[in-house]
Amino acid sequence: MLVKAECSCGNVRYCRSADLIMVYGGGVDPLKLKFDCSRCKPQIKITLLEVHPEHLPKRLMIHKPMKGPDGRIHWHTERFRG
Repeated sequence: MLVKAECSCGNVRYCRSADLIMVYGGGVDPLKLKFDCSRCKPQIKITLLEVHPEHLPKRLMIHKPMKGPDGRIHWHTERFRG
């Protein structure tokens, strides 16, 4: 499952729900997570998307968490592979 965070200025970010569970824990409601926009500071609309294995998006870029050398979580982009 994917989580889509969409700003009113058109900025969109996709994250895998499994990655969000690893970072924030399994009991967190994905609709209540705080996403912010680097372009502006509006209210962000969150949408949950179910992806079927037969209909995978071809050019979708998602944001993945990586633990840095300082122990903090850093997000980087990569192509969605399912």
